[in-house]
Amino acid sequence: MKKIFSLFVTMILCLSMTACSGSSSKVNEALVGKYICVTGTMLGMTMSGDDMSDFELELKEKGKATITISGESHNAKWSSDESTVTLKIDGVDAVGELGEDTITFKSFLEKEVGVSMDLTFAKEGTDAAKPENYLPENEKALIGDWVSVSVADILGADASEEVDPTALAITFDDDHSATVSFMGEKVGTSKWSMLTETIVFDDTLDNGVNLNGDYKDGELILNYSSDDNYYVFKMSNSGNAAATDKTSE
Repeated sequence: MKKIFSLFVTMILCLSMTACSGSSSKVNEALVGKYICVTGTMLGMTMSGDDMSDFELELKEKGKATITISGESHNAKWSSDESTVTLKIDGVDAVGELGEDTITFKSFLEKEVGVSMDLTFAKEGTDAAKPENYLPENEKALIGDWVSVSVADILGADASEEVDPTALAITFDDDHSATVSFMGEKVGTSKWSMLTETIVFDDTLDNGVNLNGDYKDGELILNYSSDDNYYVFKMSNSGNAAATDKTSE
């Protein structure tokens, strides 16, 4: 999903950001600074935290601005009033609503590219930029340490004679990274995201291990597969993310 956001925003900027005309509107110098994208919504899906880290906005003095996507910068102009910030993009105005250290663009350049996309930027170094402030409630509920309490095979039969029911442990962090251990050994880290009730892990872990799962009504079920095994673990939340063992590689 992060790649889709990057693709669409890059397309928007390549198509519409050329030499921008000057702005005759006023500029609130208190807004000058760097802003990081903390949420993005498109096609009914919302991304936040590290998943939006490719996007940055910098409001500079004298109405100059820069939008950076995946390290590539594009110039613009900006102006402001008491409640909005307006980016001037090749004669097209993108108007963002001002919040407490935030700027939210609704339907960012929708008419130009035919896709509705909302982007919220928070001023770097402020409380508004903390990723945990923007996690959906179901994702917030995942943050912390989880340990398996039961295990079944692919047919749903009890598999506790094959593998310890407490063999799987996972820590979900608010930057959408997860650290996974099996039988007391770390098997790697992966980025994660949620699609409704389904948990998607982007990366294959050590030894060809793959994870996917579901979270519904406070119950976390993870499917653990490798070349030789497939197990379904029911997980329990320890509720103590601060005590997570951040074992180094």
